[in-house]
Amino acid sequence: MIRSAAIVVVFLMLASLGWAQAAVTQQAASEPQRPDVFRQSLQELVAYSPDPCFPPSGDESNWRASAESRLFDAAEGIVEDALNDAAVGQSPKDRVTATLKGLQEESARINIGWPEENRFHFELLDIAPALVVKIGVRLHERYFVFGLVEGKKRPTWSQIGSDDEGLLDPEVPRTYLGLSALHRGPSGSPRFLATFGRFGCAGSSFVAYDAREWNPKLGFFGFTQIIKQSGAFGLDSVPEFPRIGGLKTDSVRVTLPYCWFSPIDTWDNPSLCAVDTYDLSGDNAKFISRVYNRPDLLPVAKAIEYAEQHDYSALLGYCGSVQVADRMMRDLPPSVYAGSAIHVTPTGNGKKRVELGDGPEYRFDVENRNGRWLVVAFKSE
Repeated sequence: MIRSAAIVVVFLMLASLGWAQAAVTQQAASEPQRPDVFRQSLQELVAYSPDPCFPPSGDESNWRASAESRLFDAAEGIVEDALNDAAVGQSPKDRVTATLKGLQEESARINIGWPEENRFHFELLDIAPALVVKIGVRLHERYFVFGLVEGKKRPTWSQIGSDDEGLLDPEVPRTYLGLSALHRGPSGSPRFLATFGRFGCAGSSFVAYDAREWNPKLGFFGFTQIIKQSGAFGLDSVPEFPRIGGLKTDSVRVTLPYCWFSPIDTWDNPSLCAVDTYDLSGDNAKFISRVYNRPDLLPVAKAIEYAEQHDYSALLGYCGSVQVADRMMRDLPPSVYAGSAIHVTPTGNGKKRVELGDGPEYRFDVENRNGRWLVVAFKSE
């Protein structure tokens, strides 16, 4: 009897495994395949404007369509499948190019009423042994990174990383992405820079620099961020507040220009700008310097910022004396803006007076001491 019961148990276990496998197979068969999801997403997007800021979907609730996220995910999976299609006698880059061209053609057919630049598009950055794929639709762009990762039987192409910046600010209607290869250190690990531009329907734009490196020996854990910097750019160039430096990625030294909004701005244009320099000659990215367009005004903006935050130690770093820091901490209100006017008047060698507001409401005396500008006097009207 015991032997018969054991046989029955084994039979039931085998039957159960068979049923479970059949259920998994049936579920997989019922799930939409990635090419179908991609196609369906394109069809859903037909109802939207190619530019999220204009009709028929110009309201904020339609700036980001859920179909876009499904389209990006489907395209990422399709690329990974193409990379692992060993039956195709092409290089990995050629396989991906051919595959993405097919998706591009499908978008051209389905989204025929859209301008070409708003249909599905792509760009490849070959930094072997990694491949960076930029894909976009409407005015949103993202990147995915693929690399050969050691598996149980053989190396397999897998997604080893993707952007972070492209996932932020879901209410921003327009996102631009630029890719640049970066100098490799002695270890030879591939590096690249992603430059994100985030735009509203009007006004200024925001920029974010995202530099990454992949160590193939560490597989999925080897994809790391080595540089991160964000800022903004105004609508126009202002002679009194010129931008400084330019984006440079083709040498050992990388330069990243940006501006940022501060209390000394007079309209929708950031007054203060800087350029950061990094050295990529080694296996670790090293920060070298930060140069400002208006170092004479930097202490005014920083002192106001830290006084509003009641961060006394930081405030003191931009003041020439404890007395000035104490006065600013005591007298400045929670929010200070230059308003429509900022006046800068030289008062001597390495000395200037900065007045904010039409009144003016606030007056700062700044002085260059040993190559560093500091607030040496403060008065509020």
